[in-house]
Amino acid sequence: MIIRCIRYASSSSSITKKIEKPVDDYTYCINSVRKADYENFLCTGLLRPSLIQRPAMAIRALNVELALIRDQVSNTQIGQMRLQFWRETIDSIYSSLNENTNRKINHPVAREINLSIKYNQLSKLWFHRLIKSREITLNDMPFSDIEQLENYLEQSITPTYYLLLELAKQRTLNADHIASHLGRSQGLINIVRGIPYNAHKRRCLIPLSYLNEHKVSQQDIINGQFSNEQFRQVIYQLCNRSCFHLQKTIELFEQDKIFQKQSLFSSSTNSTRSLFLPIIVIYDYLKRIKNIDFDLTNKHINERNPWLIWNLYKYKMFGSTAAAATQKDVEVAQPPDDAISCMKFSPASVPQTYLIASSWANDIRCWEIQANGQSVAKAMQKHDAPILSCCWSEDGSKVFTAGCDKTAKMWDLQANTFVQIAAHDQPIRTIHYIQRPTYSCVMTGGWDRTVKFWDMRQAQPLKQLALNERVYAADVLGPMAVITTADRALQVYSLDQGPTEYKKMESLLKYQHRCISIFTDKSRNPNGFAVGSIEGRVAIMYVDTANPSADNFTFKCHRSTPAAPANTQDIFSVNDIAFHPVHGTLATVGSDGRYSFWDKDERTKLKTSDVINDQPVACCSFDARGQLFAYASSYDWHKGHEGNSQTKKNTIFLRQCFEEMKPKPKR
Repeated sequence: MIIRCIRYASSSSSITKKIEKPVDDYTYCINSVRKADYENFLCTGLLRPSLIQRPAMAIRALNVELALIRDQVSNTQIGQMRLQFWRETIDSIYSSLNENTNRKINHPVAREINLSIKYNQLSKLWFHRLIKSREITLNDMPFSDIEQLENYLEQSITPTYYLLLELAKQRTLNADHIASHLGRSQGLINIVRGIPYNAHKRRCLIPLSYLNEHKVSQQDIINGQFSNEQFRQVIYQLCNRSCFHLQKTIELFEQDKIFQKQSLFSSSTNSTRSLFLPIIVIYDYLKRIKNIDFDLTNKHINERNPWLIWNLYKYKMFGSTAAAATQKDVEVAQPPDDAISCMKFSPASVPQTYLIASSWANDIRCWEIQANGQSVAKAMQKHDAPILSCCWSEDGSKVFTAGCDKTAKMWDLQANTFVQIAAHDQPIRTIHYIQRPTYSCVMTGGWDRTVKFWDMRQAQPLKQLALNERVYAADVLGPMAVITTADRALQVYSLDQGPTEYKKMESLLKYQHRCISIFTDKSRNPNGFAVGSIEGRVAIMYVDTANPSADNFTFKCHRSTPAAPANTQDIFSVNDIAFHPVHGTLATVGSDGRYSFWDKDERTKLKTSDVINDQPVACCSFDARGQLFAYASSYDWHKGHEGNSQTKKNTIFLRQCFEEMKPKPKR
């Protein structure tokens, strides 16, 4: 079958036209799949054992027949009639098997399906689900959101994989989950690839929620406006979703203990692996579309990869491409030369995405983050001492910095000027921009035990507040500011009518505070904060709650697994906390060199990374749309200057995070 597939794959259409004699049913199926679904045609030709190749090709051919109905009919009623023909054909085949009778079948694909069902235990349910799913697209109605689209893909593509698993006798709960994620990932890629063709037919299958989010109309797509930045963001979002399901597919496959116990070269392993060869097809497309910056007008996106069949064969035999298909976080170009202290993405008011990072090399750097995740270094400014904190103005035109030279400065990005706007008697640990309806200012917190509020046009602060101890961390969001000091005191400020003390709160943590971050309720109003300590623990605290003992809580994080026999563990500092701007979940990073994602409402962990670069993760940030998670692998000074190794590289990574940060469905 492999030789046969390669022969058919390399044959030209002109040779095919010279064949005048009728072809057998199997050859008809091969020609049909090769013409309409070339990549799955290659994958099917590499299935092991070879006995399942013929029925698998018949299943693929049936799916082609069903998918082509929409383009072959002029109205919905005729399409329904064709679907009804296939529904009755499947029913007739199963009835004949039950009655042990032979009924005449007039369609070559149906005859091959009849043989497949006769000699294999295939579920009737999956055939009917394939047929029923095609009713959804007969009327050309768009999908309202991504969940509705994925539900359609679950019905129209995933049953094909369930049938292939039944052919290979590999149906397990885990295998079904693999098939589900793979079907969704492949289906989303099919949606992206079909956009130009569907636009020509005046159809749009992109979820309306994605179009509305990026201000793209269906008419723009029908008119072929594929190259503008807004539309490329839509494509990026669809590909990001596909990549998420691809990662899940590979994770589940690699975690399957049954598959792992099998010998690498056993026929059973190759059989299982060959069922999921479309992993390589999806990965290949995602890689190519990323390289062209998600531009569907680029002519190279529709070119066939001449190495695809070799990559498929290599993966089938050795699985060598599976690791490559997992997500690799992207390094930011030209990172700082010393420890990274703070990072912030540009606000939502800025159309393009920018990232700033301050460091102990005395500099503040700015990068432009492109749609494909690559970064371009744009500019840099310097203090006279290490910079400890940075932030953006609300309109994204200015950047503010504060550092150990006891000054705070304003960087006008358009004019590229860098001027001092504030001063303290000791190093300034935090800086935040405040924008309220009646005023705007900059808030600085220093180790001189003061918090100051500055009008950038005046040399003296608008207001100064004395504290009992040094400021260690602070955050500002909307009308709320919160500050924590060296004595673990927590002070909440109201900002609407000018900065005023609102509430003092007692910490739930017993050790030094390291970081603090405000969170919001479902209406996007700030109602509490998370504070992390050097003891590998985070406290979730609500400002105005009727039942603080029940609502406020702490959880352990950034700790090693207890080691026997003493049951001891290493405890690491929580260096930074950031809340996802869409889902409300949170990320923590620590001195253990890991990042973790959490759902505070369900009090569960979503994900923990492996150790990164064998050094701490110093700080983190989410972009305004919640698509990117930036984290800095860098020394955090928790072991003093003796622990600072000059040989270890400071690195900023960007990770696609939107799907990973989603709360898990409630059981």
